Amino acid sequence: MYDYLIIGNGIAGLSATEEIRKKDSDASILIVSAEKPSTYWRTRLSDLISKEFNEDDIYVKKQPWYSERHIKEKLETAVEKLDLDNNIAHLSTGDKIEYGKVLLATGARPFVPPIKNVESQGVFAIRTIDDLMNFKAYVEDKDEVLVIGGGILGLEAAYSALLLGKKVTVIESFDYLLSRQLDKELSEKLEENLNEMGIKTYTGKFTEEILVEDGKVRGVKLSDGEEIPADAIMIQAGVRSNIDLAKASGLEVDRGIVVDDNLQSKKENVFAAGDCAQIGDFTIGLWTSSQEMGRIAGHNMTGSDEHYQKPKPFSTLMIGDTKIFSAGMSSGEGIEEIKAEKDGNIYKLFKKENQYVGGILWGDIKYQNDVKDVVFFGKELEETKLDEVFK
Repeated sequence: MYDYLIIGNGIAGLSATEEIRKKDSDASILIVSAEKPSTYWRTRLSDLISKEFNEDDIYVKKQPWYSERHIKEKLETAVEKLDLDNNIAHLSTGDKIEYGKVLLATGARPFVPPIKNVESQGVFAIRTIDDLMNFKAYVEDKDEVLVIGGGILGLEAAYSALLLGKKVTVIESFDYLLSRQLDKELSEKLEENLNEMGIKTYTGKFTEEILVEDGKVRGVKLSDGEEIPADAIMIQAGVRSNIDLAKASGLEVDRGIVVDDNLQSKKENVFAAGDCAQIGDFTIGLWTSSQEMGRIAGHNMTGSDEHYQKPKPFSTLMIGDTKIFSAGMSSGEGIEEIKAEKDGNIYKLFKKENQYVGGILWGDIKYQNDVKDVVFFGKELEETKLDEVFK
């Protein structure tokens, strides 16, 4: 019998565990995870495509952190079902674990679009260390890497593949790169920079088929008929919440595991946090959001009453010498742009109905907290250092 059972050891599960131990020094805690390693910095996987590393280097907490806090781990073990009436977890090994309270922090899996031949050898979607190592091993003697998906993760992965000495192509189905983060002008500028680095880009293009020869990838065919050669393909098309366990256990699910803003399900001793959790009508696949959700879930599992607030959308991209910060909205009906340029840097704010609703910094991103203050918290521009840029 464990007082607290944590299913999943991503950052949400670890944060919950850390918070529980702070609030309850004597409780028994068990983390069960289908993955082999302890919690690691998943956010670094794209960067590590081009780097040598030891697994020890990317653990969030190294031993003796766990043993000193009397936190037990059961790794490489999946939970198949929860008996919610009797508080028993059924494991893939056939074992059963009794619990007092349980957190589902089952994370998410890569979304793989239904492209013809997508299961072929040489197609990858990197979400785990194993995915990363398999990709690195496969492309070691390959020349051309193609990335499907021109979002932040896709571009970071493309740049890392370029640093490996590969020829790199990015295909994005939207009309321009980072359409959620950038306006068209700066997206086109980013595309020019990537092209100059050696990354070829196609925007507004759909991948219809993965071309295969002798069972291995040899390229892709676009919906307009154009064929692009590739020895390996990486898919970066977003994620989908892992809800199978919750579904099998009879919990309410939609796109994610349905919880309230306390991260609690309708079953009072069952909580969910991170990429797998759905609050209201939204799920969020962000590391910082998962970390905060885990902290709040752990806090509430020990008897507190803290509410999770939907985060404000902002992003940072740093590729080579290109640095971009973006917050809020940069396009849409009735949006007015305010722009300043200085020493090659570009500063933009976006207004709607006399309210700042978005901002982008190109090159000089030191004003990012000022942008957040103006866009998210209604601070007057004149009260920030960013004001000096627009004078």
